[in-house]
Amino acid sequence: MKVTLRNALKTKIIDIYIMETIKNVSYHNAEILNNIITIHNNGEPFDCDMTYSKGNFYGKFKVDGLDLEIQEPQYKFDVNPISDDVIKIEPWGKLPLEDESIRSIVIDLPFVIASNKVPSLQNPKEGSNIIIKRFGSYYPYQELFKSYSHWLEEAFRVLKDDGICVFKCQNTITSSKFICSEEYSWMEAQRQGFYVLDKFILIAKQRLISSKVKKQQHARNYTSTFYVFKKGGKIKPIKY
Repeated sequence: MKVTLRNALKTKIIDIYIMETIKNVSYHNAEILNNIITIHNNGEPFDCDMTYSKGNFYGKFKVDGLDLEIQEPQYKFDVNPISDDVIKIEPWGKLPLEDESIRSIVIDLPFVIASNKVPSLQNPKEGSNIIIKRFGSYYPYQELFKSYSHWLEEAFRVLKDDGICVFKCQNTITSSKFICSEEYSWMEAQRQGFYVLDKFILIAKQRLISSKVKKQQHARNYTSTFYVFKKGGKIKPIKY
C-alpha cells in the first residue's frame, strides 16, 4: 500500500530517526574501539586482549562530551604482565586458549625498531626512549614482520568462524628506511585467510620529537591504524 507523506503525517505513523554516522577517523582510542564494538562485535565486549599492558584501552572515558565505557576482556595476556590478573605469554609462544574458542581479540604490538644494546638503552637517561621503555621494540626490523605474522596466525587459530581480530599498528622509520608495517599487516592477514573488514585511523594531536634528529628526512607520523580482520564468513579474502 502506498502511503503519501501528507497521509503519513496526518495519521502520525512517521518516526524520524537521526543516526550519527560512524567515521573512520578519531582522536581517541576509546571512540574507535566503541565504534568497532558497535558495528562489528554485536555490541559485546572483546573476549581477549593479548597485549593488555596497563589496560589503557578499557574503562570509562569522556569523548567530546559523550560518556563511553569499554569493558574489560575476559582473557588478558601480555609478555610483561604488570598486574596479577594478567597472564604472561612468551614473545614467540602460543596463546593459552583452545582452537576456535573466542569470538574477538585485540592486538597492539610494538612498532618501534631499536636494539636493546644501544648505549641510550644500556645507560638510560631520565625522560629518554619513553616509547621503547613502555611498549618494547624489535631489532632488526625483520623481527617485527615475523612477530606480526606469528600473532596473526595465533589469532586466526583461536578465533571462531566469523570472529574478529582488532589489530592496531603504525608505520615506522628505522635507519632512514620507511617501514610499511600497516600495509604488511593487511597483506599478511589476508595471506593467512582473514578478510579485511574495516579500517580506522587514530590521529594524534601531538607526538614526541626526538632530539637526535638533526635533519628531517620523512614526514612525522601522526596516525596509527586499527584494522578489523574477520575470520571466515561468506566474503573471502581479496587476492591482491
